[in-house]
Amino acid sequence: MAEAEGEMASLLEEAAARRAAPGRALVQDAGLIVGAALDMAARFRRDGRLLAFGAGASAADAGHLAVEFTHPVIVGKRALPAISLANDASAVSGIAVSRGYGAVFSTQLRMLGRPEDIAVGFAVEDRCGDVLGAFAAARQLGMLTIALVDGALMDRTLVDGTLVDHVLDARSGDPRIAGEAHMTTYHLLWELVHVFLDDPAPLDGPGTAASGCAADATCVTCADTAVPVHVTELRPGGLALVDTGGGTEEVSVALVEARVGDTVLVHAGEAIAVLGGDAP
Repeated sequence: MAEAEGEMASLLEEAAARRAAPGRALVQDAGLIVGAALDMAARFRRDGRLLAFGAGASAADAGHLAVEFTHPVIVGKRALPAISLANDASAVSGIAVSRGYGAVFSTQLRMLGRPEDIAVGFAVEDRCGDVLGAFAAARQLGMLTIALVDGALMDRTLVDGTLVDHVLDARSGDPRIAGEAHMTTYHLLWELVHVFLDDPAPLDGPGTAASGCAADATCVTCADTAVPVHVTELRPGGLALVDTGGGTEEVSVALVEARVGDTVLVHAGEAIAVLGGDAP
């Protein structure tokens, strides 16, 4: 029994160690995720739609992403238009038969895409199917393009801005770890988009806490939505005092490099990104 428990503990430690570097990289990329969410919110304000796509296991992520935007689980959040181009078996199989599997996403984008829309594609491993072709079609249409990649497939057209506006890299060649990082990333995108839609100020620059949030004297920074607040004091233990616009609260800033005067985005009491400095 002791030997089995030791072996299990060793396996868990190994699994955690493999995820340590990608986890730190995800924290370091918080600003990139915020930037992508800002651009997505701006497109949704123009009545844009989200079109997601991915091949193989990533098709499930594309479907999951679309579901998050169309079926918000937070009471009061509105549904946003989103579809997965991998979910329609009739469209995928029909295009594959007539034009080949390498055209299943780009063909759908050319038929459905509009300049105000958002194209989010998962380019994982070398089996990305028509993902690059889809990005090319989206770019021709003037769509906002976002790629979630795993580091194993880093085509230069992705990283140099030729095809994609925002590249969010899981920093792992292990598709299982990359999938975990991608799931975390697109849940953050979903929540941040709603934050920016609720408080339009950040669409033009660092904003202030949403008006009225603290009207009932409740803590606004420990809710299940992220809010922008201003750092007024740094405290020991990775903590900070922040101005919410309706009062002051203590939050954790352990995941970001915040300074007094910064505007930080706080979710569930944890600062997850620095939006800007020199707050009024």
